[in-house]
Amino acid sequence: MTKSLMDDPVMRRLADADPVPTGPLTLAETARAQSVLYRIMARPRTAVRRSHRRRLWTRGAAAAAALATALLAGTFATTPASARYVLLEAAAGAAVQPVEDGEYWYVRSQEDDPRSVPYQREVWRSADSFLLRSESSAAFAAWEAGVSFLDPELVRVQDMSNDDGTIAGFGDGVQLTWAELESLPSDPDALSRQLTAELAVSGHGGDWDLWNQVVGMLQESPASPELRRGLWQVLSGISGVELVGTVTDSAGREATAIQADFTDRRLPRYELLLDPGDGSLLETRVYDLDDSLLFRSTVLEQGYRDAAPAPEPPLCGPGSAPEQSC
Repeated sequence: MTKSLMDDPVMRRLADADPVPTGPLTLAETARAQSVLYRIMARPRTAVRRSHRRRLWTRGAAAAAALATALLAGTFATTPASARYVLLEAAAGAAVQPVEDGEYWYVRSQEDDPRSVPYQREVWRSADSFLLRSESSAAFAAWEAGVSFLDPELVRVQDMSNDDGTIAGFGDGVQLTWAELESLPSDPDALSRQLTAELAVSGHGGDWDLWNQVVGMLQESPASPELRRGLWQVLSGISGVELVGTVTDSAGREATAIQADFTDRRLPRYELLLDPGDGSLLETRVYDLDDSLLFRSTVLEQGYRDAAPAPEPPLCGPGSAPEQSC
């Protein structure tokens, strides 16, 4: 249910007392204001000397009142407030992370699939190269053999370039090049409009299309802190996103989980495990219609690197050594 801040009698009194007229806020303004307001109101109380209490309370109340008044003309999105607050907190946390630099964007993750044993995946990406070291072939072979040992001979560093020299982009739906990723607007209104305009219609609904594209850009992407803030803010505006609560990811880290459930369309249910403090996406889970786990990806390490391994011959096909057909 969409809830207006005007439903609160205190908010109405604040609005009546405010001599400055306000107009409707954009998604970006609403996201920023609600995030700051939430952080003010949710901050734990600390002990202060009696002589300072009234002054400190007055400052906090004035700040909260000013922000609340600015929000009066807007409304909460249909995303439940608790999930929205978590996403806005993640957006605020992402925005203040340091800007890194290096030759390659590196991500190491653990993948879990019901038809294999857990395995690791590493990627090194630059504007014109894409190297992948995945244990997937060894993991599937081990699962079929009923063992947990991964044969190192089945693990290769692969050059993922296409025959024409191009490489796969970032995102799920629209593949964005490194340059296109860097040129995206960080403002959530403009970002949402551009992504939506470029997405092909899947027939599953615009919210599903946008969800997958944004999540795909948060995974294994060198998105800047400002762009990551915008991506989390865009997710906060998608209806039906719900808060799951505090959970532990596969690496033993405490995380906050949100979910988007599309099972009413015969589509999966998705869970994102994130750290709202720094806006990092720790783990992604995909569930089938019967709530069984389809896939899980846990980010173990990510950041820029100045070096990458050399590609190795493929296991089979052209260039394999010894050469063998697939």
